[in-house]
Amino acid sequence: MSNEVVIVNLRSNLIFDFWSNLSAPIVPYRITTQLYSLYLGPRTLASTNLHSAQRKAFISYSSMFNTSQTLSTTDVYYSTTPIDLKAPYNVTTAGRKTILITGGARGLGEGMLRKFAKLGATVIVGDLNESRGESVIAKVRKSSDNENVHFLPLDVTSYTSQCEFFRSARELSPTKKITTVIANAGVAELGSFIESSPTKIPLDVDPPEPDMTTVDVNFKGVLYTTKLALHHLRSSPVGQRELILVGSMSSFTSGPMMAVYSATKHGVLGLFRSIRLFPSKRDGVRINMICPYFVDTPIVPIGGKVMLAGLEIAVLDDVVDAVSRLVCDEGIAGRCLAIAPRQAGGVMEVGVQEMENVDAFCKRVVIAMNMRSKMEIFTKFLVDILWLLVVGPILRLVKE
Repeated sequence: MSNEVVIVNLRSNLIFDFWSNLSAPIVPYRITTQLYSLYLGPRTLASTNLHSAQRKAFISYSSMFNTSQTLSTTDVYYSTTPIDLKAPYNVTTAGRKTILITGGARGLGEGMLRKFAKLGATVIVGDLNESRGESVIAKVRKSSDNENVHFLPLDVTSYTSQCEFFRSARELSPTKKITTVIANAGVAELGSFIESSPTKIPLDVDPPEPDMTTVDVNFKGVLYTTKLALHHLRSSPVGQRELILVGSMSSFTSGPMMAVYSATKHGVLGLFRSIRLFPSKRDGVRINMICPYFVDTPIVPIGGKVMLAGLEIAVLDDVVDAVSRLVCDEGIAGRCLAIAPRQAGGVMEVGVQEMENVDAFCKRVVIAMNMRSKMEIFTKFLVDILWLLVVGPILRLVKE
């Protein structure tokens, strides 16, 4: 059984032209497009095999019109079965992609940069650390023999900065398009949200304002990146658009001494679960997520490294390979990969059963949205028919 994307296409220029010509003197133009969308039905069923992995991805339907008015639809786009992590994937697809990585000057982002640069992709990273970013880019260009890697200054907590980052990235892209966005930027727990010795503060004295940098970078920044990604990914063809959110194992578990960090990563997981089924209004964007365990990167503070001393941690190469699979395998949509220590299983898919249970409700929401849209079209259709058959003739009689 191969992966399939099914697109149901509503299209019939002949009938549409007939209705347009017949009704032009009398009927508002709106009626022709509504008749066209409501009653012509499926004209073409296009089935495209993506690859030989054992799972399916589908678009429930996609209405496309050769008219001056394009009517929006509400589709579902996600892989219907778990990822086969043992199956090979085609890395050559990376060569035609333009990949944006936030927080790409070090750590996980730098690992992704090096991987995709070697695969021939255009890679544009953004980071606050400009000197580090420029230095890494120079080294990667030399080691990968890929000149299409770039650094741009970026403050993910600033919406203005992110807007400029996305606009500049499109200009740097050889195709002037963006195919993949990886919301990677993040920081560890900063400050002490839960006071270690609260009894030292008198009850009649307000505690100091908590440091919200972790929230601003790890969650607000991801929201900004997501918003802009779903906007700018429209520059690329359907099927080549992807957003990858970077969470953490803290997205699923508690985090001693890092309450705010854990809360932000729970928030990223909640964002992923909420938008992964509804990419259709954003033109078929594949939305996936990774959740790594502790990896030896600069984000892990000294205290954390001391606590992890002697324990196995996740491997950076496994994280990078998981992201590479999500980017290169264009049949994967709406899935979440965790990267654990290798003795604990390494790369694995998480939350599959839980997500499928939730999806049963989400699918009902999608169906309800579809029904509402169809009812609105049908109502407008009836109004136009009433105008055509009843109100119009009455007004003509009155004028006569």
